[in-house]
Amino acid sequence: MWRFIDDNTLPIITAKDQVNSAHRECRLQLPKTAVVFFMSKCTDYLCENYQAKELSEPFPRFLNRCPIWEINKYQLCFLDGGRGAPQACDTVETLAALGVKNILAVGMFGAFDPQVKLGEVITPEKAFIEEGTSLHYYESIDFSKPDNDLLQICSSMLQINTYPIVSTDAVYRQTFYKEQLWRNKGAVGVDMETSAVFSVSRYLGLKAAAILMASDIHPTSPDEPKWDWNMTKDMRFALAEKSLDIAKQLL
Repeated sequence: MWRFIDDNTLPIITAKDQVNSAHRECRLQLPKTAVVFFMSKCTDYLCENYQAKELSEPFPRFLNRCPIWEINKYQLCFLDGGRGAPQACDTVETLAALGVKNILAVGMFGAFDPQVKLGEVITPEKAFIEEGTSLHYYESIDFSKPDNDLLQICSSMLQINTYPIVSTDAVYRQTFYKEQLWRNKGAVGVDMETSAVFSVSRYLGLKAAAILMASDIHPTSPDEPKWDWNMTKDMRFALAEKSLDIAKQLL
């Protein structure tokens, strides 16, 4: 862990500092609910099929400012959250600084448990932490959890399963040995952002949950067929629709 119990000093820079930096003045006013996509094409789909309005200023996070849109009818905003735990946390911190209270993370995961099928959508009940960003927020943490109320909304509305997952920084170190250890802990799949979204949201007092689609099935031994990418545009668009159904319940 990299948060020290005796460290009472302030951060060198905060999300509020970044939003109100000297070289620009941010006038964004965001609704209380944000849908954050950790996958491509979903923002394009919502823009094309709903009356989404691109806000007049880009989203002012530290790592790569980006467009952000609002659907006034549903009182929500949405954006691409980036890739990996550092950018996910940057996005969550910036949303909090701009007044957002509810976060729905939407993305993909690689399934490594036979009980999960390709294209299945789940809502993680916990995310084991194998990314480094969360370790700067807590003195001791093994896993992070979503807001229980939002978790129940996701699971009951969409009639989807809740499972533990793992979030990792190391794309090329998901070994057969390690995935067996993850299965032994009850996890069914792996992504790069969810544990960080949960841990930082809780740290900041936000409510967060996630819906994730199994984009690929990992082999459980070297003798099985190799890993292959199976995510399609239609699968992405279906997930975007599900995310909108959930977010509309958070008004």
